[in-house]
Amino acid sequence: MNWDEIILGNSIKAYIGFVSVLVIGFVFSGLFARFFSWLSYKLFKRLSKGKFFDEFHRLLHKPFHQLVQLCILYAAFNQLSFPEEWNIVSVKEFGLRWFLHAVFLIALILVWMRLFKRGVDFIAYIYTHSEESALSPDLVVFIKSLAQIIIYILGFFVILAKAFEVNITAVITSLGIGGLAIALAAQDTLANLIGSFIIYIDKPFNVGDIVELGEVKGVVEKIGFRTTRIRTLEKSLLHVPNKKIVDSNLNNISQSSQRRVRFNLSLNYKSKPEEIMQIIVEIKKAIQHEAPFTGKEMTVRFVEFDASSLNILVIYFVNTIEFDLMVEVKERINLRIMEIVKQFNCEFAYPTQMVIMQN
Repeated sequence: MNWDEIILGNSIKAYIGFVSVLVIGFVFSGLFARFFSWLSYKLFKRLSKGKFFDEFHRLLHKPFHQLVQLCILYAAFNQLSFPEEWNIVSVKEFGLRWFLHAVFLIALILVWMRLFKRGVDFIAYIYTHSEESALSPDLVVFIKSLAQIIIYILGFFVILAKAFEVNITAVITSLGIGGLAIALAAQDTLANLIGSFIIYIDKPFNVGDIVELGEVKGVVEKIGFRTTRIRTLEKSLLHVPNKKIVDSNLNNISQSSQRRVRFNLSLNYKSKPEEIMQIIVEIKKAIQHEAPFTGKEMTVRFVEFDASSLNILVIYFVNTIEFDLMVEVKERINLRIMEIVKQFNCEFAYPTQMVIMQN
C-alpha cells in the first residue's frame, strides 16, 4: 500500500495519524485527567493540609477530562488539512476555518472557566469544612459567589478578545457617557452590593438568626448580593434590600439572652386600693414561680388612671430566644393573672361611658 497516496487532500499516513491520536487519546483520557488532577492538587495541598483530595478529584476530574479531550481533538485534526480544491479561505478571514477556530477557542475558554470555578468551589469547601477556619460559612459563600461572578465576567471578555478578536480596550473606552449612564442607573444595585459587604464585615446577624427590622420580624435565610431573604413568622419569604438593612435600626433577637413581655392590666373603677396591691403582689409571685424561665428583674406597678380603667403595668423577661417557649410561659402567667383577678373579686375593664341625664 502506498502510504503517501492522497485522498481528499491528505495522505493515508495522515489519516492513520488522525485515527491513532483519537483512539489513543480517548482511551487514556481518563488517566490523563486523573494525573492532571493529582498534579493540580499540589497547588492546594498546603491550604488543605493534605486533606479533601477525594472532593478535589470529584470537582475537577470532569473539567480536566473535557480539557484533555479538547486537546486530543485539536491534536488529531491537526494531522489533516482541507483539500486545496475546496478553496477555503484562511483562518484570518470569515469562513469555515474561522468558524471552527472560534468554536474551538470558545470551548477551550469555557472549560478553563469551569476549572477556575471548581477551584473556587474547592477553596470554599476547605474553609467551610476545616476546623481551624477563621471565616464564617456565610462569608465563605458570599466570597465564592463574588469570585464566580468575576470569573464569568473575565471569561466573557476573554472570549470576545480571543475568539472574536474584539479590541477590549477600545470597547471599554467607547462606553464613555453610556457607561456613566449605566453606572447612574445601577447606583441602587451598587449601594445594595456595598451594603452586603458591610453586613459580612460588621456581622450584625448571621443566617439562621431571628431579627426584627421595623415591622418585619423573622429568620434570616440567605444574605445575597442585593437583598437579604427573611422568612417571616407568617412563613412568607421577604426580600429586604441590603441598603435598607444597613440604614435601619435592626434588632437581632437571637443575640439577646432574654425576651421582654410588656402589657397593661386594666381593672375597672370598682377595684379597691387594697385589692389592687394584693393583685400586684400575687402577679409578682406568679412571675417568680415560672423561674428559671423568667428573670428576677420585673416591674408590676399601678401606674395610670385611664378613661375607663385603672392600669397596672406588667413587665418581665423570659430567659429564652425561642418564640414558642416564650409564648408558653406567657400563657401560663396570663392564666394565673386571670385567676388572681377573680380571686380578689375584681373585674377587667373594658371601654365604657356613663351618661348622666338631668331633668
